[in-house]
Amino acid sequence: MKNKFKKISSILATKFTKSVITRMNAGGGTNLPGRIARKIHPLILAELIGQTKKDIIVVTGTNGKTTTAGFISGILNSADNTVAHNKMGANMLPGITCAIIDNASLTGKMDKDYTLLEIDEAYCTKAVDEFAPDLFLVTNLFRDQLDRYGELDTTAKKIREAIEKTAAKKRVKVALNADDPIVSFICKDVDNVDTLFYGFEKIQFLNQESNIAGAKEVAACSCGCKLEYKKIFYGHVGHYNCGCGKHRPDVEVIANATIDINHTDLNIFSEETGEFNVRLNMPGLYNAYNALGAIAVAIDLKISKEKIIEGLNNYNTIFGRAETKLINGKITLIQLIKNPIGATEVLRTVREDKNNKLLIIINDDYADGRDVSWLWDANFELLNKYDKQVVTSGIRAGDMAVRLKYAGISSKNIYIEENIKKAVKHCIDNINEGEKLYILPTYTALLYLQKHYR
Repeated sequence: MKNKFKKISSILATKFTKSVITRMNAGGGTNLPGRIARKIHPLILAELIGQTKKDIIVVTGTNGKTTTAGFISGILNSADNTVAHNKMGANMLPGITCAIIDNASLTGKMDKDYTLLEIDEAYCTKAVDEFAPDLFLVTNLFRDQLDRYGELDTTAKKIREAIEKTAAKKRVKVALNADDPIVSFICKDVDNVDTLFYGFEKIQFLNQESNIAGAKEVAACSCGCKLEYKKIFYGHVGHYNCGCGKHRPDVEVIANATIDINHTDLNIFSEETGEFNVRLNMPGLYNAYNALGAIAVAIDLKISKEKIIEGLNNYNTIFGRAETKLINGKITLIQLIKNPIGATEVLRTVREDKNNKLLIIINDDYADGRDVSWLWDANFELLNKYDKQVVTSGIRAGDMAVRLKYAGISSKNIYIEENIKKAVKHCIDNINEGEKLYILPTYTALLYLQKHYR
């Protein structure tokens, strides 16, 4: 009886707090309500997730968690499944708790077929102490916020530990990006694990330069030797092998991609579904990988190719993840940037779109990572022939302006406005007919945009 009272009190307090926060336009209400819930009833997350009828799915990795989970959710919904999902991208335990409570009744019933969670890489080990996923999807691993995560081997060990903890409780499926050697070897020799590998065979860029240099991680084989590559798609992602005999694993879900600045065409093959084609109305190789990961999970869950296509066609972009949005009647495309590899891939699209204007917003709050030295590893030199005004904003607007100057952009084309609201207004006021404003914010700047321009 006491436990039931705690559960109901926790749910009521969370729903009420979130309602107050959103009504006051004080944010998305994804963090504080979850903290309150966990304080009142520490077991609330485990009790609610435990009611999931089918599978608990976890998406983790450096880039693409929110979009990949969004794709999976869309596919599951198209196949007439109900899904509890932290779709706002709050991926630490308070945010996850709040999202799950959103999907529960006031009495603590969560009548959902699937629970789908994107989880911060560093929090995976803590999360699986509270519930045991049936399926992990690991997207990729790149250097990201080194002051928070440390080097890549540290992050990989945390994810592996989460998989090991889960496998000690139950048999678990792990879907892995075969083209990322750090990911593909992450649960090698872990018992009680079934792996599913996905990857690209061929990638073609239309109306874009294909060989663009960017930051590369040093990907080494477990034997200590540097990997050799037959193909590099971006960063350290591609087709690799080592002299010791280790190589890119055999791939169960294979794809080719043709990438334009506005959309991507995927040709997919698996033994389960045969061959089929999908068009994503989103740019970028990174989104092609996000979609392929989601497709691999859907195939493993025995969802038909027709429903996969339908789910991807009906996908609505998450705020700030290649989302096209009208602000005061002007077209904007908002794309989160937070590390060298991701930023470089976004800049590829910006450069090739000749009808663009550009606003870059850089903050250095805790959630962004205090260390902004990553700006020097991102390939802003892609913009060295950019002959339009670039606006920099946010706490580190000056640092971004300096980086652009060293990238080869003329000082006369760099406009600094630290105040985000004023910077957006300046850009919108100077957008001409037929032009699009690309807004590239870090995480807390994205939250500001989400609050004021939803």
